[in-house]
Amino acid sequence: MVYGEGKCEEVFLKHLRSIYSHNKDTWVKIEPGNGGTPRDIVVGATKTPGSYGRIFVVLDNDKDKREMILAREAADNMGVVLIENNPCLEFVLLAILGDRIPKGMKSKWYKKEFESRYINRKKRVELWEYRIFTKTLLDNKRNTISELNKMITLMEGDVD
Repeated sequence: MVYGEGKCEEVFLKHLRSIYSHNKDTWVKIEPGNGGTPRDIVVGATKTPGSYGRIFVVLDNDKDKREMILAREAADNMGVVLIENNPCLEFVLLAILGDRIPKGMKSKWYKKEFESRYINRKKRVELWEYRIFTKTLLDNKRNTISELNKMITLMEGDVD
């Protein structure tokens, strides 16, 4: 199971699954988190009903350093694999689209930039909006964006 930090992560992960999970022996279940601290997100993933071989959590690492340490410790203790967007999903999305974006900005800036250029905030939860992330584009960027490569690898069923 892959557990996204929130609804936007869930929708992007479902988009990746629609492209990369075809003809695979493994079905990747994707669930949205309910927010809270990074540790809360990790714990929430482990409380999702169902039987899963492995649990992966995709979250932004733009939180307080101590909060991220607690999340990493909880993940280690609970056998959860973390995939951290550095600093946030929107930075990764902008990088995929090839935007020359400054590093070191706050996540709020990247979110605003992505939503003003590509997908309006109100439409971020609509799967079809992510069609701008074509398989060709994603294939070309996965080798240079580690977070993207990790997410695609999950969708391909290569989780070991």
